[in-house]
Amino acid sequence: MSEPLSSHTAEGYDLEVVRRVWSLAQTIPGNDPEVWRKDEFGAWIHRGDYRNRHSDFGWEIADYGYSRRNLGLASLRPMQWQNHLDFMIAARNQAVVTADGLRNARRLL
Repeated sequence: MSEPLSSHTAEGYDLEVVRRVWSLAQTIPGNDPEVWRKDEFGAWIHRGDYRNRHSDFGWEIADYGYSRRNLGLASLRPMQWQNHLDFMIAARNQAVVTADGLRNARRLL
C-alpha cells in the first residue's frame, strides 16, 4: 500500500488527529480495537469507514468546540455518522443510532 500524498484528510483533519480521535472511542472486549469500536452513544463504528455515509458503521469527528474552545483535541469525539448529523442539526444531546447486538439500529425518540 502506498503512502498518502498528504497528511490531511479531505475534511482538513490531520491523519494523526483522526488516529487520536479514533482512540477515544469505546473498546469492546472480543473485538479488534484497531477495527471496531463504539461511539459515546453505543453505536458501532468501523475504523476503515471514516467519513463513509454509505456504511451503517461510518463515523465522523464531532467537534464539541462550540462550548469547549479551550480544550483543543479534547473537544473532538468519534461519532457514528447518523449520530453526528443529529448532533450537528437536531437535539445535540440525543443519539439516533445505537448498537443492537452486532448491528446498529435507529432508536425511537
